[in-house]
Amino acid sequence: MTTPTTAAPPTRATDRTGGAAARPGPLTRLRASGTAAAVTSAVMAMAAYCLGMAAHGTYPFGQGARAVNDLRHQYVPFHAHLWDLQHGAAQGDLFFNWQSGYGNGFLAEFFTYLGNPFSWLTGLFPREDADFSVFLVSLLSIGLAAAVMTAFLGRLRPGSPWLRAVLATGYAVCGWSLIEGGIVPMWMWGLVAFPLLCLAADHCLTGRRWVLGTLYFALCWYANFYTAAMATLGAALVLLLRLAVTELPWRARVRALWRAATMTVTGLLLAAPAVTVSGLANAQSQPSDSYVVSTATEPLTYLGLFLPGSVPEPAAPNVFTGVLVLLLVLALPFQGKVRVRERIGWPLLIGLVAVSFVYTPTAKVWQGFTLPHGSPFRESFILSGLLVMAAWICLSHMPRARALVGGAALTALLVWAARDTQPANDYALRCTALGGAGTVALLLLYARGLRRTARTAVVAALAACTLATSTYAVYATHTLFDPALRGYTETTTMNALAANAHRVAVDHADWPRSRTGLAPSLFVANNDPMLLGVQGGSYYSSYVTKEAATGLRALGVGYAMGGRSLFRTDDPFFNALMGVGTLLERPGDGPEVTARTLTGLPLVSLRAPGADRTYGAPAGSVWARRNAALGAHVYDVPTFRYSHGPVDGRGPAGYALGLAESGKAWSSFTARCRPGDQAYLYAPELFGVAVGSGATEPTSSSARPPAVLMPVQPLGTVPADGTLKFAVGATRPGQVLPYDAVGCLGPKAFHGAVQAVRSAGPAQLDVGGHTVRATFAKGSRGTAVVAAPAIQGWRCSVDGGPSAPPVSYQGLLGIPLGAGASAVSCAYTPPGLNPGLAAVGVGLLVVGGVLLYPMVRRRWGVRRG
Repeated sequence: MTTPTTAAPPTRATDRTGGAAARPGPLTRLRASGTAAAVTSAVMAMAAYCLGMAAHGTYPFGQGARAVNDLRHQYVPFHAHLWDLQHGAAQGDLFFNWQSGYGNGFLAEFFTYLGNPFSWLTGLFPREDADFSVFLVSLLSIGLAAAVMTAFLGRLRPGSPWLRAVLATGYAVCGWSLIEGGIVPMWMWGLVAFPLLCLAADHCLTGRRWVLGTLYFALCWYANFYTAAMATLGAALVLLLRLAVTELPWRARVRALWRAATMTVTGLLLAAPAVTVSGLANAQSQPSDSYVVSTATEPLTYLGLFLPGSVPEPAAPNVFTGVLVLLLVLALPFQGKVRVRERIGWPLLIGLVAVSFVYTPTAKVWQGFTLPHGSPFRESFILSGLLVMAAWICLSHMPRARALVGGAALTALLVWAARDTQPANDYALRCTALGGAGTVALLLLYARGLRRTARTAVVAALAACTLATSTYAVYATHTLFDPALRGYTETTTMNALAANAHRVAVDHADWPRSRTGLAPSLFVANNDPMLLGVQGGSYYSSYVTKEAATGLRALGVGYAMGGRSLFRTDDPFFNALMGVGTLLERPGDGPEVTARTLTGLPLVSLRAPGADRTYGAPAGSVWARRNAALGAHVYDVPTFRYSHGPVDGRGPAGYALGLAESGKAWSSFTARCRPGDQAYLYAPELFGVAVGSGATEPTSSSARPPAVLMPVQPLGTVPADGTLKFAVGATRPGQVLPYDAVGCLGPKAFHGAVQAVRSAGPAQLDVGGHTVRATFAKGSRGTAVVAAPAIQGWRCSVDGGPSAPPVSYQGLLGIPLGAGASAVSCAYTPPGLNPGLAAVGVGLLVVGGVLLYPMVRRRWGVRRG
């Protein structure tokens, strides 16, 4: 007797014979509803984010400023530069940036600031909409994070995809994404990375999709290695907890750990360039000024941060994820349907992670073994994700009324305990009270075993309640963090002034024959060269190298953040030295921008043998280094004498200045220079005001060494009698005026020296994205000098000979021509790129081996058979 067989039902709409449409199978319906739920969660999260901003009137939904602090000074300009790269309008490429700080490497900046895949959407919009493009990066990251979390919760435990979508919405608009990540677009990928890496770890538990999980790791580390490291640690903790509470045998658990370890290592190999290039760039960067960052947070203050809409001041972990999540997490201990080990394991993991954020040794582990200079709680999204996962464990078991009442009681107790703490503002208390009451009522209805239609209505109402409370939390954070309260009134960075400056820069562009620079009167952001499309000296990046910061400072350029934010300079000498042929200026207070033509050196110029001398200036002074850099005697350094005013005496380094008092004379001095010379002051550590007898207005100096050092500043024209009088008003105690602080630039000697160097300039100059080639007269001797900082990564050759690192010619790139030559060529390779590419090769071999192994094994089995 034979057993009849039953064919599996077709899953397509019609069968192969063209018959009537077949009903979808259960698995197909489940996948379709899961996809729909993921899309719904993304829409809900993005809607809450936009509605909350619109209610407050924040850009792009109103006139409220959004682009402030680093969003204004770093991220929008970097995205404007990305637009230029995408449209072939940038001076440089992914390897090198000719526009900022007179030329610096760029690949590490790309990985750090522009790695979020959504950043590439910038090129689809007009350049003047860079602010909007940056907003979209955050918005779309929020939506994708909600969708991926919805998918992972289904792998954590089966259950209604629509309930998962509601919980995932709370994760995507958690406190971290609103306060920390929402204004740092590259970090927002971390919100995606955590559930995505948890999905990869789930593949290790099930023993499948190893290659896909490896690609997840590579994608996350390429997108933003900083938050990816935090997400990797968070996913590892989730995997360990799941292994601890699972019923799998120990051998299967060990295999899962082995798969996770190999998946992580291989993923890191594939993403190695992001790690090696950025890591070496960080090691070679200028050490920033030291800050003492405290991770200490009062226990009650910490508890108050679990209430939606709470905003800490000062910084504390931003961890709220919505009323629904909070209620379910607190109900988990009362949920008798959940196994004891899970009821203990999830709250224990949440508690340990929460403590690890505020305990300095473990906080350093989260941050890459060093605390950042800003908020030390950048990993808070991990705790928010854990809260959502624990909430799903509770909700997927359909909590009874007793568990919900217990969770509601603990929520009320939390509100009462934290009511007087600073984070528990009126918005947070109102949102928790009203949202909590509605959420408890809806969950009690859902737990009563209603019919399908009624349950659907309850889920829809629960989603509406979550959307409303999330929107209110977004509104609350934008209201309490309103930049207008701190004096910011400009809606966007790409304002009318920036638009006019970019238009004038494009109209007057003469690159690479000369640079277009910016006068200090034209200021929009610290990264104006990238924002406005010029080739200036200012640059704000974590990867400003030691060589660039110290080399430019030695020539009189100022900086902030210990050298990671270079200042521009309105200095004729430096403009000429660095090849600035056009200077953009702002003649008034309006958005009008004008261009002024200057005479500067070419990008590559020649210095005669022995030209790098001090020419009588005090050795080690900025004036001696400037004379040597140009190869001519253009600065004289007079000995100035004390005249009158508050001076506490003379020390080994200079005059000790007394404090300037209102209505009394400043510390005054006199010096002798040639009539008509341009006098300048270099007192990089001065905090005060200086004015010369030939100056139209005083110059202010607000140094805070070692963090902020001031540049060379004008004192005016030396009068016809040759006596320069100048006064300094010190507004902080302990100020010292160096004995070599004054330099007098002779206009005739200066212009003659510039013309002499120009006359020996290259006959041909070719500048590529990260290459330079110059051709001189045959048999030229001396040193070819590229007007760019002498940073690591350059290799140069002379007349096609072997390449070698260039020398530092007073902080600039120098290529000695030896006995005589006619051509030099240089190319820049980001340090760490080659080892990173080698690691990628190893990773590809591993992935290829894993993909080919089953095929080889099957073929080998056939042959043996």
